[in-house]
Amino acid sequence: MSFRWFALLLSGAVASTLAASAQAASTRAAVLAPFIQPEIALPSPARPPLTDSVRLAQAGSSTLSDAQQEALDDLLTEGQDKVEARDYAGAIALYQEAIRIDPSNARLFSGIGYLYVQQGQYADAIAPYEQAITLEPDNLPFRYGLAFAYVRSADYDSAIAAYEAITDLSPAATDAYLGLGNIYITLEDYDAALSTYETLAQRAPGNAKAYEALGTLYLIREDYTNAESAFQRAVQVDDSRSAAYVGLAETQLAQGDVDGAFNNLRRAVELDREAAQAQFLLGEISMERGDVEAAYTYYRRAVDADPTLIPAQAAVGALHLEQGVYLQAIAAYRRVLDAFPGNPGAHYNLGLALWAEGLEQQAIVQVTSARRLYLAQEDLASVDRVDALLELWNVDTEAEGI
Repeated sequence: MSFRWFALLLSGAVASTLAASAQAASTRAAVLAPFIQPEIALPSPARPPLTDSVRLAQAGSSTLSDAQQEALDDLLTEGQDKVEARDYAGAIALYQEAIRIDPSNARLFSGIGYLYVQQGQYADAIAPYEQAITLEPDNLPFRYGLAFAYVRSADYDSAIAAYEAITDLSPAATDAYLGLGNIYITLEDYDAALSTYETLAQRAPGNAKAYEALGTLYLIREDYTNAESAFQRAVQVDDSRSAAYVGLAETQLAQGDVDGAFNNLRRAVELDREAAQAQFLLGEISMERGDVEAAYTYYRRAVDADPTLIPAQAAVGALHLEQGVYLQAIAAYRRVLDAFPGNPGAHYNLGLALWAEGLEQQAIVQVTSARRLYLAQEDLASVDRVDALLELWNVDTEAEGI
């Protein structure tokens, strides 16, 4: 099934607003480049947990004097207040001061690592997590935090070592195997990923995530027969997980079984209304079937569940543009451009919506940006379409530097 969200055209109402019917071809919504189709979702590395990392008031050492314990408690209480206020830098400073009182407190170090992660300072999180592990080597949450920081820092060799250390301590640690497999997929070492997921399935045969991971890997390798078997196994193990039905539906779509995919996607959203990918794919199928009203409903649910799902935003933007709901079209296309600023079709369509709202100068900026990008791609037919639109708008191209 081909994705339709990037190919919707303006309705007659929009065309009449923007131009006479004889010139309406230049006002059709642009086709958005297909590189922003949704990717197959990989298992995400487990984020370090909040528990024990920053709630530290009870974590003092038995070797502290009463005065030291009181000072430590005050620092930790103040630090927790700053965490709750999202003043992470302030909390880190207080925990560093607490370490000078209680340097053997592993949770102080892990708390600092966690707070660096919260700020996106992944490289800075590594040393505190390593110190926490030195003090408490059997603490798995500390090791997950370290692995997560390595992954986010793109230090994959160190991340692999960190996850393998977790599996040595806990041979059925599902998230560690999923993290390892994700890294191997990122490195395009699919054989290593397959071996990792197979090991997980052997050690945790009752865990649906293992079979979902296998199914995802087979999907990436376009081995649809094994992908379908893996997702079916996931459903058999746990029929309450929406993700398994989504994976099964994606496999069926790849094999042309649209009806089967639709049924599984419906089941997925029954289990989890916030399953954005499922809602989006239901919208795609509905659009293929000509049910625009249902498609719009599914697309809207998708963006409500996950505003960062760019294909769904593009689909909503196209439908809003077609229906003359220009302000919402503007909002949708701005989200698309936040993610893909080099997409000329999104600039062009945003320009159409802005012009329809009377924001003419902003519209010209967007359309001329589209022209520049089309020219760079040597898409001369689209360049001609932009030029025709600018002429229709009576834009002085020389004055605009075009």
